[in-house]
Amino acid sequence: MFIRQSNTRRTSNGKVYTKYVLVESVRTEKGPRQRTVMHLGSFDLPKERWKELATCLERKLSGQSTFQGEAVDIEQIASRIMEQYRQFSRKKEEKQERQEHQQIVPVDTQSIVTTYTRSLGGEMVAHHAWKALGMDTILKKAGMSARECALAEATVVCRLLDPGSEVSAWEWLTRRTALNELMDVNLEKIGKDGLYDIGDSLYGHKEYIESALYEEEHRQYGQGPMVYLYDLTNTFLEGQGKKNALAARGKSKEKRSDCPLIALALVVDQRGFPVYSQIYPGNQSEPITLQAVLTRLEESLPPLLKQEKPMMVMDRGIATGENLRLMEEKGYAYTVVERREREKDYPLEWEEGFTLIGEEADGVYVKRVEEEGKARVLCASVGRKEKEQGMDRLQEKRFLEALERLSGRIRMKRLKKMEKVWERVGRIRERYPSIAQYYTVTTETSPDGKEVQSLRWEVRKDEREQREKLTGCYVLESTRTDLSAAEIWKLYMTIQRVESAFRCLKSELGLRPIYHQKTERTKAHLFISIVAYHLLNWIEQRLKEAGDHRQWSTIRKTLSTHQRCTVIFRDEEDKVYHLRVSGKPESLHEDIYRKLGVPMLKNRQLTYVAHRL
Repeated sequence: MFIRQSNTRRTSNGKVYTKYVLVESVRTEKGPRQRTVMHLGSFDLPKERWKELATCLERKLSGQSTFQGEAVDIEQIASRIMEQYRQFSRKKEEKQERQEHQQIVPVDTQSIVTTYTRSLGGEMVAHHAWKALGMDTILKKAGMSARECALAEATVVCRLLDPGSEVSAWEWLTRRTALNELMDVNLEKIGKDGLYDIGDSLYGHKEYIESALYEEEHRQYGQGPMVYLYDLTNTFLEGQGKKNALAARGKSKEKRSDCPLIALALVVDQRGFPVYSQIYPGNQSEPITLQAVLTRLEESLPPLLKQEKPMMVMDRGIATGENLRLMEEKGYAYTVVERREREKDYPLEWEEGFTLIGEEADGVYVKRVEEEGKARVLCASVGRKEKEQGMDRLQEKRFLEALERLSGRIRMKRLKKMEKVWERVGRIRERYPSIAQYYTVTTETSPDGKEVQSLRWEVRKDEREQREKLTGCYVLESTRTDLSAAEIWKLYMTIQRVESAFRCLKSELGLRPIYHQKTERTKAHLFISIVAYHLLNWIEQRLKEAGDHRQWSTIRKTLSTHQRCTVIFRDEEDKVYHLRVSGKPESLHEDIYRKLGVPMLKNRQLTYVAHRL
């Protein structure tokens, strides 16, 4: 055998390419001929040593071991070439095998139609996340059957991709998704009651599922100190909720106090993964829930908490003096925002000595105030000030307009009785409490004091100016005395993780509104949304690691165009063929799949039905 070099000029650009081949001489009926054994690619070796390389390759092709006296560089080049040759041969054999098994069918192109189109892209991503978090294993260890595991995945994935009622979920699972092909289960045969039952079953294993799921997330992402963020929200219930023990009237955080409310407590870590959740009646007092939260954490996550107790971060609604003492007694560090009006305790400290975090236009000025055993940080947020000033101006405008309307009724003698006037004034104050506290309202009465003749109001300038000065200001308290003002502020700002979780649950995962009238069904509804949020956050975390910071709503919309369908056609003999195929992913789809490590769904083999169209 010997090596031959040849040059080829490409007509498109005129560039000359060099290739090397290993050639052997063979005898044929037509006389001696030269046969190409393998293509060698490129290599850096003087021509006088080509014979050495050819000899080494010939020995390797015949299965002989390398001679002891073989030059090292020759051996290395030969080994690389042989590896390339083996890969090429393997691909060639695979291609030949595919061709041998191919069924060549003459197709009547006029007969080609598509049917049974189902969404695929979002399902592939959600199914991959479910497997990556080991959800099937977790549910089986909780005592759920294979059928229940399949129904649980179907229900949670539906909440992730097409949130709605159980009726709409049943329609989606049976008519609009290819999820059953990914799971290899027939979801079309499930009944609507099966979705209600699986929700009850999931909630029945809530504590174990929640703990096991977070332990898996902590195993995958648990790096650095643990920070737990705790907060409560509420959402509204459609209908009167007479049979729902959780339904109660309260102050709605969505301005829906006209509806019965249900409260949700949630603990998430610094990466946004839920650690603990609890459902309460809509009128639940926030501060008294902390004791139950700490107890539950210690019961459900003993291995993690024994290693390190997390830093607790909370908003002012929970950070009462009693709760702060409770955390200190249990050995939890904390960082919280102080109760309102605390900023007035530092009248002289707001003048100077602040450090800017971020840009001057929308940043935050911070300053640490030394106090024994605690660190307090004064914060003046430019963005927060602009927002609060805007809200104050709107509230003040509406407050004064309400007083003016009331005054007009009094002048026109449509309202005269003293008790009625003050009742209306009280209502206005209740409606605009943040502004009303800075105004003094008085009345001018008739000589007998029974009727009101005019209404007057006056702003308390000093207090109003003080409010203006401290608008956008707040005070943080932390047990981490080893941290700077900027570090404590950044630590507190992780509270946005739990706020973001609430927004996502309510908007993207269909937590609201709640149509269930039964208590247990309501609990199941909320817990399904929380499990779906686990998957959503895992997906977003993986994308962020790959430099993709898009939200789930954008990802979901992008993936919705990747679908799966059945192609039906007939041959020359009128036999009908059904081919189940996935659409070719577009570059946007492939980018997401690659970042998440999602495997592609293979096409089904060709099948046919022998009847005429």
